[in-house]
Amino acid sequence: MKILIISPPRTGSTSLLNNICRLTDSKRIAEPYTNPKELITREPYPYPLELSKKCVVKMISFQVPEQYGNPNEFLNFIKSIYKEYDKVILLNRKNLQEHFESFINLRVRLNKKSVHAPWYIDDIKEYKKNFDIEKFIPYREIIDKISDELSIPIIYYEDLYGEDREKSFNIINKLDLELDSNLLNEKLHPKFKYRKKESKKQML
Repeated sequence: MKILIISPPRTGSTSLLNNICRLTDSKRIAEPYTNPKELITREPYPYPLELSKKCVVKMISFQVPEQYGNPNEFLNFIKSIYKEYDKVILLNRKNLQEHFESFINLRVRLNKKSVHAPWYIDDIKEYKKNFDIEKFIPYREIIDKISDELSIPIIYYEDLYGEDREKSFNIINKLDLELDSNLLNEKLHPKFKYRKKESKKQML
């Protein structure tokens, strides 16, 4: 099965990507069209992608191959490729403020510390003033536009990684990903979240 995950940054897309790949033994392709200046650890993938029969591809808002066009053409780019996949999964978050804070943590850590490590709200307090939430909102809104245009429902982070594991199981099961839905549900348990509820001072 060819699966495409589309999301803004920090919606649990990497965890979903990794776990689906492990449970289905599928080829993993993460953010193939990341700006090389943003991620210095590797080069972008070629365009168009060569998709194997079993693969999971994760794309982030506004990441568009240069050969196709500019970041503002993300919606049209997705419309041009989504039919190549057997399943398209859209992710987003309900809570804008928490999403924005997680995005700040990502930007602060990128290429310096692991972006997949535990973090606390205290870690980003001094950096908040450097980020504008209004500039972040389009990363979320483009997912809504894709959902509307392609009639694909959005799966929300709070539901997939929330405390109600029966609700998350039903979401996973409905996707029909040809894997063990119970096991994937366990792998996405909120205990594995990067953000810790306690403040850093409480943990010291």
